[in-house]
Amino acid sequence: MKSRVLFAIFLIIISLSSCTTFKSIKSPESINGTFKAFYNQKQFEGFFSISKNNLRLDIVNTFGLSIYGIYAQNEKVFLKDYQTGKIYKNIKINGQDLSTYKQFIAYTMKNFTSMCNKNTNRSIKILTCKKIDKKILPSSMLFEAKNRQRMRINLYNISIKSYRGAQ
Repeated sequence: MKSRVLFAIFLIIISLSSCTTFKSIKSPESINGTFKAFYNQKQFEGFFSISKNNLRLDIVNTFGLSIYGIYAQNEKVFLKDYQTGKIYKNIKINGQDLSTYKQFIAYTMKNFTSMCNKNTNRSIKILTCKKIDKKILPSSMLFEAKNRQRMRINLYNISIKSYRGAQ
């Protein structure tokens, strides 16, 4: 009986260790929070962290553990599967192909702090903004791809963090 309980605990620990928990981007200033994205009648939830040249979106499962990460660094946008450790150039999550939104993700990363004042991308609609620490930041936006597919992203619990010694 004790061996079964120990084996069950061991299996739980192994399955939990295959997932990661969210770590925000360490830069002189990063914007962090949670998000809900709505695409093709599906919903994705998770955490986000944005700095000048980096973006990280962690998509979580029902237990709140990160299972996928969408990363943007400079012009590169890719998906990391935390369970296998593999990195993919195409962003496909649960059968949904989000690769058409790569350019929107890269644009948002570079222009996030100025999008409420000056948004030059006609395919990104800023729906609402919030004032946080003397900055006006988007809290809800809509991405519209050329094929007329739309993705709505709502941001919550937005905060600005500064890290000393970060590059």
